[in-house]
Amino acid sequence: MADQDLYKNKLRNRACAVIVSNDWILLAKHNSPTKKVPIWMPPGGGIEFGEPIKDALIREVKEETGLIVEPTRLLWVHEFLEDPFHAIEFYFECSIAGGGLKLGADPEHSSDNQILLDLKFIPFNNTDSFPIYPEFLKESCKNGGKLPDKIVHVITSPEV
Repeated sequence: MADQDLYKNKLRNRACAVIVSNDWILLAKHNSPTKKVPIWMPPGGGIEFGEPIKDALIREVKEETGLIVEPTRLLWVHEFLEDPFHAIEFYFECSIAGGGLKLGADPEHSSDNQILLDLKFIPFNNTDSFPIYPEFLKESCKNGGKLPDKIVHVITSPEV
């Protein structure tokens, strides 16, 4: 099975970390199976069966960034529907509790086909020059990193 086939025709649950420091946001550059060009998005990844969501979030962020985070609150629930892909993503505001920033690897992908390409803190006033995904996060960055006061449910599909 090709690495990109890992996500096709199945429901994938993901936990993602929104890490903001002053006027900067931490984003990871990914080769996405649904986009023609690499995109920048918060670190995170798949929740394993039986794994509490916050534990998955902490594990995924450590794998991708070397950072240890403390999830503080749920911001967005994102339903992504783009045939043959279907994901439900939980975006948590997180603070850094330890570790050191270093680009990691996605263990679901072979070493010669990694989807993680880069990692950096990007200032909110420079996010227009990056292809940031999902769109609601890009809008938040354009608004100076203003995060929602309550949990927001977002659906992204070709029909929306």
